[in-house]
Amino acid sequence: MNVTYRLDKDILYIAITGRIDATNAAEYEEQIFNVKKENPGKHTVIDAENLEYISSAGLRVILRLRKEEPKLAIINVSSDVYEVFDMTGFTDMVTVEKAYPRMSVEGCEFIAKGANGAIYRYDDETIIKTYFAKDALPEIKQERENARKAFVLGINTAIPYGIVRVGDAYGTITELLNAVSVTKLIRKNPDDLSEAAKYYIDMLKSIHAIEVKDDEVPDMKETALAWADFVAKHIPEDQGKKLRALIEEVPKRNTLMHGDYHTNNIMVQNGEPLLIDMDTLCMGHPVFELGSMFNAFLGYSELDHEVTMRFYGYPHESAEKFWDMALKMYLGTEDEEVCKNVAEKAMVIGYTRMLRRAIRRPDEPESPAKIARCKEMLEYLLNKVDTLIF
Repeated sequence: MNVTYRLDKDILYIAITGRIDATNAAEYEEQIFNVKKENPGKHTVIDAENLEYISSAGLRVILRLRKEEPKLAIINVSSDVYEVFDMTGFTDMVTVEKAYPRMSVEGCEFIAKGANGAIYRYDDETIIKTYFAKDALPEIKQERENARKAFVLGINTAIPYGIVRVGDAYGTITELLNAVSVTKLIRKNPDDLSEAAKYYIDMLKSIHAIEVKDDEVPDMKETALAWADFVAKHIPEDQGKKLRALIEEVPKRNTLMHGDYHTNNIMVQNGEPLLIDMDTLCMGHPVFELGSMFNAFLGYSELDHEVTMRFYGYPHESAEKFWDMALKMYLGTEDEEVCKNVAEKAMVIGYTRMLRRAIRRPDEPESPAKIARCKEMLEYLLNKVDTLIF
């Protein structure tokens, strides 16, 4: 067989190997359409990584396939084969993507892991972000566009300059010469967090100082309202109504936000903070950013402090101290009562998000305990907090 396939959710990946010309085009066509008949209703992507040559007879096979599959895509195309597609006008009719260089992160220094991927230092000049999703190209392109937007808006960020294959997944490469993460600064000097916190908050304030246009990035208020609507079905009716009312009351803001602002995503290069991992760029009132930050430092690791060590490489106690110091720096006050008041507003957002996440993942062993804890804390907070605005 010169045609093999694999399924990934609703996508049928058909891999074609070797040379397609007049002598075997009919055989290839039969195999391809048999695979499609065995997997009806799936979006088809042709993986041409091992396709060495294609003649006009082979192109006609692709053309007939495209008539059945208007959104057909061809990926991992070598330069020589791409030239044939381009010269014959196929690139105007079909999405044709060139093959990406292959790199390995085996033996590389692990920097961070997030919801969508993991980041490694490849060498002194380069970091690689690997994506968990097999078909992460749309996600990668959106993140690169977000990084470009942030750079144009004046945020000190690094724009990924290349896409690579890492095993069966995709990755991006970014130049970060001798940069270290704020996480690493905390690990190096856990007794004095002031330098790390200053880098962290200086960058956060520079982000929040920028106003973006409507629809330029997602609005976090709309996302938070969707969380509240989901959670309202699982908590007492009066709590659900108050939760939605609190979020609804938050004024629309076009303030730029990162959306996943933790110490793994801030690098320091030549004495300046540098923002990375831009797939969550959004806008809104800063309470939504602080809610995400609370989760990153305390919420997600509240029931299992080892989560902090696994994610950051520093102990939970350091995360608690850093959250407290960073919040005071951001608010510009040492007043414990003021900081506690703002922290509780952020926690309303944080626990709402965590509760939704835990309910949607019932098979995870820790979900029942997380659900109970989030419900307990939301009940407590909704009895205290009358506004999320600060």
